[in-house]
Amino acid sequence: MVDPGQCMTRKLLDLMQETGYPLVQHNGQRRFGPPPNWVGPIPQKGCEVFIGKLPREIFEDELVPIFSKIGKIYEMRLMMDFSGSNRGYAFVTYTSRADAYRAVKELNGYEIRPRRHIGVVKSVDNCRLFVGNIPKTKTKEEVLEELSKRVAGIVDVILYKNCYDKRLNRGFAFVEFTSHRAAAMARRELVPGCVKIWDQEVMVDWAEPEPDIDDEQMNNVKVLYVRNFQIKTTPETIQAVFEAAINTQVERVKKIYDYAFIHFYQRQHAEIAMFKLQNTEIDGSIVEIRWAKPVVREIYRIQKMNRGNAKFNNSFNLSQTLLLYKQQLEKKEYISSTKDDEGIGSPCAGESTCGSSSNGCSPRYANSAKEQYSLAPAKLDSMCKRYMWAPPVYSYQKYTDVTGTEVWIGRVELPHVGTPLLSVPRHLGPLTTRPCISMQQAHVEAAEYALQIIKTLKAEFIQQSMPPPPAPPAPLQPVYPTILSPMPSCVNIPYDYISAQQIYQQRQPVLPCSMPLWRTM
Repeated sequence: MVDPGQCMTRKLLDLMQETGYPLVQHNGQRRFGPPPNWVGPIPQKGCEVFIGKLPREIFEDELVPIFSKIGKIYEMRLMMDFSGSNRGYAFVTYTSRADAYRAVKELNGYEIRPRRHIGVVKSVDNCRLFVGNIPKTKTKEEVLEELSKRVAGIVDVILYKNCYDKRLNRGFAFVEFTSHRAAAMARRELVPGCVKIWDQEVMVDWAEPEPDIDDEQMNNVKVLYVRNFQIKTTPETIQAVFEAAINTQVERVKKIYDYAFIHFYQRQHAEIAMFKLQNTEIDGSIVEIRWAKPVVREIYRIQKMNRGNAKFNNSFNLSQTLLLYKQQLEKKEYISSTKDDEGIGSPCAGESTCGSSSNGCSPRYANSAKEQYSLAPAKLDSMCKRYMWAPPVYSYQKYTDVTGTEVWIGRVELPHVGTPLLSVPRHLGPLTTRPCISMQQAHVEAAEYALQIIKTLKAEFIQQSMPPPPAPPAPLQPVYPTILSPMPSCVNIPYDYISAQQIYQQRQPVLPCSMPLWRTM
């Protein structure tokens, strides 16, 4: 009788001999590759695909011939179980991004067994971390220097400036690393509560992965994303600068907050504008230009419906957009399983919301009310941007209570709240939270408190804007004819106080002896 294990070993040895690729098993995964005599760096980001819904009895001897038909494989990683079977998913890295996109298009839904279809999607290879609670006076160079003392593999630091004061930053940064592994190791080193930078704790978590767009689709984009404008800069000024650079008309300019989208009629006009105006000064500020990435039209439609007409009644309800985002994520069911052992998809420490990052617990296990609660900072920030209010300012204080437990107090201020909520802009806050078990929880509760105050002001605004109800008509007073003549005026009669006191004492009842007598003062 032939041993199945020996038969599989023979097939893998034949595959190694035929292709020349090494095959090594390490840390629960079996690596096939890289190619023999490979010269040059590893393939760039975006060359890896994720394979899901694999039957447990399928191995490299069947997978390699299928995926080799698309293009040259740099490496295949098959996740293995202790029993010797695979764990149902694998990763394939091609030598080019074009082959990876082709594999997703042609092999997603491939029937590898009768009525067994595999799923192939782009792998999320996140190399970016979100670092929060940075002092707002620090520059990009200072942040890079300080972080480089503690972690390795930093490629770039993206630090956004404050829209109202360009000398300050917004209190957070995105740090780009050479690889996902370098980012994961840095995230472990910068654990909140264990490391202090500039004498204060920083918040570190995975940043929201940037959407990976097909190169063919990006080559047809005719829109530029330009940021770091002054708040006072008008769309007309921006349009005049870009039209002067390309010597022709711009289709339209849409300015939002301190950034803008420039739409061109032709792709070559956008390329000329990017080449001429990159890192130039416009209206007293150095701007940065990038290609705008296409968005999911269905999500954009709902967002525009909720805020395009600036209707105040819809400003507090993001449930439709959040539900649609969740549906879009559920369509990519294989991405949620990728590289769980390396950090992607892991829940944040405590109740962190990490600013714009949405890497919380998995939606299938989270309570919907808790999800809505943890989204309070994002809702507050979105509302401030939508109505051109100044961004919220958070502060935190840690102390020890009577039981010896460390607790956090959060405070939030809204420096400039104006229309449509208030006709005369004013400052709200500071709003102080109750004691919390972590700084992340204090951050969320401070934002939730601010949203409740805004809702109260909204109710007052609606009540004041409504016309007062009409006053009820005054009741008719009946008129009666005079029958009796007026009474004569009173005449003062002398009063005998001594006689009245004697009469009063004679009428007083006799109290029993058991009843106490109280002296009146």
